[in-house]
Amino acid sequence: MASKSNMRLFNGSLKMDEASLKKVFLIQLNNIYCVKSYLVANLPVMAENASFADLKMAILETVDEIKIQLLRMDEIFTILGELYEPQQCLGVRFLTIEAYVAIKAEGMTPLESDLTMLCFLDALVSLEISCFKNLYNLADSLPQKDLRFLLQQNLDMCKDNKELYELISKEYIN
Repeated sequence: MASKSNMRLFNGSLKMDEASLKKVFLIQLNNIYCVKSYLVANLPVMAENASFADLKMAILETVDEIKIQLLRMDEIFTILGELYEPQQCLGVRFLTIEAYVAIKAEGMTPLESDLTMLCFLDALVSLEISCFKNLYNLADSLPQKDLRFLLQQNLDMCKDNKELYELISKEYIN
């Protein structure tokens, strides 16, 4: 592994053209739209399994916020003159199934299930934050400047959710 002093510094010579940047942007936007749509349908099931009222409420509030995020993403598609192309988002589907199996495992107390659920939610929101950061950076190279504002709003919402889940987690471990 190269030390930091030996790492190659890039000088920006690998610039992509606008069409390629838009293509990658749309791939990522379609992926996160799929993830968010899947979560709107499936997080309420998770909320039903939470034993702590604040956790249930936080998950259901997240669902409402995701609906707002989807509306913003619809606006982004409109600005770009594109339509959402449905995806499979298999990674999140499998992660959700794995979380559901874990919280329903034999011998789990309600509190253990809740904390397991919070670990899943934290991983999920970290993925969402990463996706929106990447989209925000890509949008910087596209001519439609309204994209960044909409993406920043979604990113901020995800960061707030992460902070909320971390605060709730502390109720279980402190």
